[in-house]
Amino acid sequence: MVEETPEVVNDRDYAADVAPAFNSYDIVVAMRAIAVDDRTEENYDADTLHRNEGHLRIKMAIPAFVAELSSEQKTQIEALSL
Repeated sequence: MVEETPEVVNDRDYAADVAPAFNSYDIVVAMRAIAVDDRTEENYDADTLHRNEGHLRIKMAIPAFVAELSSEQKTQIEALSL
């Protein structure tokens, strides 16, 4: 008897992931804009920066997500050079 591998159906709505990704984008842009000498515990958190950069790296590695971005959105995220 041959076992069949169940077919994986990906019905995820990647369009719904665009807004949360841009929340991460906004955090990355804001934190990167803070000059090193101006960074304080109140306005800069390296862990938060790295976590949000990682979130964007993961999302950009998913072709179905990238396909949901406008060309402007894609360009904005790519400009971060993650």
